[in-house]
Amino acid sequence: MSLIGAAPLLDASNFLNLGDEAYLYWGAHSPAVKRVEDAIVQSYRAKSLGEGGRDFLYAAESHTRAGIARLTGRDAAEVGLLGDASTAWSAIANGWSWKPGDNIVINEYEHPAVFAPFLRLRRYGLEVRVVPRQEDWEMPASSIIEACDERTVAIAVSHVGYVSGLRHDTNELGAFAEQQGIPFLVDVSHSLGVIDVDVEYAALTVTASYKWTLGPYGVGAVVWNRDRLPDFEPGSVGWRSLENMFTDRRFDEINWNADGTRFQMGAPALADIAGLGAGIDTILDLGIDRVEAHSSVLAGAAIDGLERRGLEVITPRDPDRRAGNVAFLHPAGERFARALADEGVLVWGGDGRVRASFHVLNTHSDVERLLAGVDAVLETFPLERISA
Repeated sequence: MSLIGAAPLLDASNFLNLGDEAYLYWGAHSPAVKRVEDAIVQSYRAKSLGEGGRDFLYAAESHTRAGIARLTGRDAAEVGLLGDASTAWSAIANGWSWKPGDNIVINEYEHPAVFAPFLRLRRYGLEVRVVPRQEDWEMPASSIIEACDERTVAIAVSHVGYVSGLRHDTNELGAFAEQQGIPFLVDVSHSLGVIDVDVEYAALTVTASYKWTLGPYGVGAVVWNRDRLPDFEPGSVGWRSLENMFTDRRFDEINWNADGTRFQMGAPALADIAGLGAGIDTILDLGIDRVEAHSSVLAGAAIDGLERRGLEVITPRDPDRRAGNVAFLHPAGERFARALADEGVLVWGGDGRVRASFHVLNTHSDVERLLAGVDAVLETFPLERISA
């Protein structure tokens, strides 16, 4: 039996335009995948086939919805596709039901795509409560729960935070939300495709397309649990949101689709949607359990090596509380990442931290290259001198 992480789950021949660098940039976006490009090109070319081409494109869209449903353990009818995750969150916030003095609870690790649409509603009387992190970069579910009260109308969290890579306990948070009758909103952009995702408690789940699911930019997905949030009407609407755009009462009422497609406002990026479907198929073919085990082992090895070098790793060591991202502090994070690129290691850097991400292409040799690169860059940007 081969050692987990010794070989890639998906080798370089499956990707396009890769260089010799260790690719640890997945948390920002995945590299280009041949299978995805083929799906995009085939779908774009289908435009030349008239009505038959549209049928082909809509079939690819349905296939992608089914793939998202399989990864989230939900039904394809609950899935809607938009232009991006930010568009989805804006549609959710703008359609939310609340009264002045009500509050929504978020946390310090939250991405602007999630909180900014609600932040805009402050001017109309919605309170946005931001739960701070602890001194040790922890954020237990209890701290979020304690911020809720009888005026809380939603809890919104990213399953895996982009700042530290911490994986929230969505079961504990979701069970509390269910008990209190508070809708639970979850973003899975940093978990879908790299770890097993359970969104049973979520009323609405949102994801981007271009990270761990191996898809292109330009697609956002919503999974609408109609049992937990019945009759929800998004705050954005278009012709594809409608069950029948030709009804005799079309000027009198909005004839909403009954399922998740009510989030789909207009003519979508169908070729990119087909590409996302091909990326998700790739993950499903590999098996999400294998993908999670592979990424977790490599992330754990990276954490060990970085801590041995005296760096402050802010990602939890417990594999059940993280996914593929590993982040460590450095005041010159952006310059550090550029210097690592010169050493042949592609990571993300900024906001006083550096983030390396591990997925299906990576192996233990990439961990070794990361650590060797960090050693070299620390000579140029030592913590003592940069911090002074």
